[in-house]
Amino acid sequence: MTDKKRNQPEARRVAKEAYPYRGCCLCGQTVGEELAHLDHEASNNDPDNLAWLCNHHHWMYDVGLFSVTALKVQRAHWQEVKGKRINAYMKDAGKKAAATRAAKGIGSEMARKASATRRANVLKAAQKGQAV
Repeated sequence: MTDKKRNQPEARRVAKEAYPYRGCCLCGQTVGEELAHLDHEASNNDPDNLAWLCNHHHWMYDVGLFSVTALKVQRAHWQEVKGKRINAYMKDAGKKAAATRAAKGIGSEMARKASATRRANVLKAAQKGQAV
């Protein structure tokens, strides 16, 4: 057992200096952001032992769902991209899909036919149910 004690303010100071781009290094979330000690030793405030995580990913790390190596790679990447998500979301996927449908001539006419077919099938099923 170590005679060192937990010093959370010191850990936060060290982490802020070493990793200025805050947010969970896995998802970028800043709400509920926590400081994880990667070796699970709260007194070890070495920068290599610290990572910013959201409470969800902190829990996942603590139960063993992420390796230390993977987390350190993500932590380095998060600092390299300066805390900005670069491809986490497909913000304009709907617009791109609509443009593709328009370019291929797919769209409202096909949607109307599909809707009409579904309605017809529902009516047929209902009539069969009544006749039986």
